[in-house]
Formats: sequence, structure tokens, C-alpha cells
Amino acid sequence: MEYSYFTDIEDLKEGDVVVVPTNNFYSVGVFSRYSSNKQHIKNASKCIVEKVDIEAFENKMFLGGFD
Repeated sequence: MEYSYFTDIEDLKEGDVVVVPTNNFYSVGVFSRYSSNKQHIKNASKCIVEKVDIEAFENKMFLGGFD
């Protein structure tokens, strides 16, 4: 399912993992594109919280950083 969110994060690329607010909590999503389409902008009512640093997470997992 595709949803529209506002963002001030300028360096998002297709496939980036992001945290987004939902009606009840937060969810993880995958960024697909920026849009200037008026309907997409009209549909957006919430902002992307942050981009997930997948590389740092994978490094932590590989290096056993969870003690």
C-alpha cells in the first residue's frame, strides 16, 4: 500500500527504510519517491519521523553490539 507523508529529509533514495507515524503508533516503511503531485500533497497529513540507518544496524549485528 502506498501512503503520502511530508518530509524535510532531502537525501532520501528509493528503497530507504523510514519510520512513519500511524493512527495508533509508529511503523516502518520504504521510501519510494518525492512528489509534487497536488493529490499526493493533499493526501499527506503526517511527517516521516526519520530514516533508519540500516548500515549501522547491520554493523552492530555483525560485530555483536547487543550485550
